[in-house]
Amino acid sequence: MKSVAFHTLGCKVNQYDTQAMIEALAKDYRIVSSEEGADIYIINTCTVTNRADQKSRQQIRNIIRENPGAFVAVTGCYAQRFPQKIAEIQGVDLILGSQEKNRIAPFLNGGEKNSRPEVFVENIDSYSRYDTLSVSKHRSHSRAFVKIQDGCQNYCSYCIIPYVRGKERSRPFKDTLEEVRELVRNGYKEIVLTGIRLGSWGEDLSNGLTLAALLEKVSEIEDLKRIRLSSLEPRDLNEDLIDRIAQLPRVCRHLHVPLQSGDDQTLKAMNRPYDTFYYQDLIESIREKMEGVAITTDIMVGFPGEVKKEFENTYNFVKKMKFAKMHIFRYSPRPGTPATQLKGKVREQEIKKRSRRLLELSSKMQEGFNRSFLGETLEVLVERRKENDCLTGLTDNYIRVIFDGPENLVNKIVKVKITQIKKGYVIGKLH
Repeated sequence: MKSVAFHTLGCKVNQYDTQAMIEALAKDYRIVSSEEGADIYIINTCTVTNRADQKSRQQIRNIIRENPGAFVAVTGCYAQRFPQKIAEIQGVDLILGSQEKNRIAPFLNGGEKNSRPEVFVENIDSYSRYDTLSVSKHRSHSRAFVKIQDGCQNYCSYCIIPYVRGKERSRPFKDTLEEVRELVRNGYKEIVLTGIRLGSWGEDLSNGLTLAALLEKVSEIEDLKRIRLSSLEPRDLNEDLIDRIAQLPRVCRHLHVPLQSGDDQTLKAMNRPYDTFYYQDLIESIREKMEGVAITTDIMVGFPGEVKKEFENTYNFVKKMKFAKMHIFRYSPRPGTPATQLKGKVREQEIKKRSRRLLELSSKMQEGFNRSFLGETLEVLVERRKENDCLTGLTDNYIRVIFDGPENLVNKIVKVKITQIKKGYVIGKLH
């Protein structure tokens, strides 16, 4: 039996897709870590930024150099976007697009090397049906991701994702519930529902169900302790969905709501379908209905035309919003997207400077959010033991806590009193 090793770059959806491919191949191949050495290497790539492209190419070349006799297959978003560039890399045997990886087994052909790379990449826009691959386990022993949606049709001016993931497609309702039940039977306490545009789930289905209705059904599954949502676009967070999240005790008090910019002119140029007034009103509504909720967000720095005034508007707006955490991204021009035609390129040195300011602000806001729970007792899902021999885990509202406790608490929800807030981490004591 030949051995297969995987390398995954990019988002949680990619990580899910890799796990699904692992399970699809497990019957016919021996799955190993790359450190063990393998007969076949499968690289699941990302193309969200220039840096992601570089990392994907570098990973491909490193694997070929270190394993000259191995069969090398490349799939994922970078493969979908630039298959011919990958085909030029000597040593690549197989290139699969975003949809083709869902049927990876027959494409591998037993891992027999080719004299030239075989390329199977179809037009992603031709796909209108969700192709299901199931997952029954994850690397984490307590938290499992369940992909329920793929594709995006928002077409933000800077984003390549609609061109490599295609139209919005929802995973069937029954299939979603079956996978969640299987994961819960396998011992997972928390399920993270994820997708490219998660909030659009159900819009392309004929049963009239929405994400709010799906949450209600998932929350009824016995022995499931928590449901976490990966990311929701501001316009997808309608009143019904917010109310349902607030009313379902198993749904975590943590919402990731991408902002991207705190300047209205920049948001318009980004083709984001809201302004700062709408966003602020939305977040205030969520906080009124969900006490202690953690709101995290994405901010892009250095978008074309973002002069100093616009950046300061963003800085002041996010400071006012008091996020629990921010993910800071530097603008990266993606060929084929409208933003590449915009004037007013921001110098790289200035982008780095602005990024540092926002990262410092994010750290302060995160510490402030954590400090608001000092002295309180929160429920923590214990994940693992750290190197310092402490246990670690997440509260439902996204606070990572470290504390002393026995090994048998891993994968259990325990009550922990927050005793110390330090830069970068929170210390608790078993209650």
